[in-house]
Amino acid sequence: MNVLEELRQALPELSSREARAARHLMANYPMAGLTTVADFAGQSGVSTATVLRLVKRLGFPVYADFQVALRGHIEETLQSPLMRFGERKVRDEAAKSSFLARTSDRLAEHFRALPDLISEKEFDKVAVLLADPRRDIHLLGGRYSSNIANYMGDLLIAIRGKVYPISGQTQIWPQCLLDIGRNSILVVFDVRRYQDDVINFTDAAAKRGATIVLLTDIWQSPAARSAHHVLAFPVEAPSIFDVLTVGTGVAEALVGAVASKADTTGKKRIEALEDLRSHLAANNQTGAKSNQKTR
Repeated sequence: MNVLEELRQALPELSSREARAARHLMANYPMAGLTTVADFAGQSGVSTATVLRLVKRLGFPVYADFQVALRGHIEETLQSPLMRFGERKVRDEAAKSSFLARTSDRLAEHFRALPDLISEKEFDKVAVLLADPRRDIHLLGGRYSSNIANYMGDLLIAIRGKVYPISGQTQIWPQCLLDIGRNSILVVFDVRRYQDDVINFTDAAAKRGATIVLLTDIWQSPAARSAHHVLAFPVEAPSIFDVLTVGTGVAEALVGAVASKADTTGKKRIEALEDLRSHLAANNQTGAKSNQKTR
């Protein structure tokens, strides 16, 4: 578990001054913790003793160990496929099992670890939010993770209305904010290397009162600063590329949970959708036969 997640879990148990320092770090993560103790304390509006107590609560005996963990977080999140290329090539040559077998084993490990990374309570809270028909849902992702956002949106549309995937060029994203307000939910997908445009949009939506649900990797996107709910999943694999397989699984699990909570309105919506599909399919077949006769 990284420092940011430790902070989120420890926050309810902290004193008011410790919580103030913790919120400052969360809002300026991880850079606020890479300054001196005195600077961290001054920027947080607390004493140096309060900062050191917070650091110890997080499991670090000394401030230097705390900073080592933060630097490790930066190194992990800045990794690119190019940086991993040489390292993974050496591992591949030394491996005794096939690439497919190693990938399969790693993904299986990741899925087994999900209950430890995502609490059932937090997962259920998100499912209840997404199942509320009074809420409008907007979904956003990055360069690759937008594919999961669109996929999740397509599935949710079959169960409930008011679902709006956000896609296209970033220049049109501001107009999507016009329809986001206090009754809105923004589901965000952002994994390393995190995208500034996604982070900035998330922050803007949060300021408009939207409830933010972030699906991210275990190192957590800076968008977590604006999020009300964070569901983290592993992305590391034998490949030089991070994998989104587990994130897709989390999205599908959420859709399944929403479907299980759907009332008769949800069932009627799916029935209506199936009727429309059958009707359109029949018309397409009739049209195709007519075209063949006129040739």
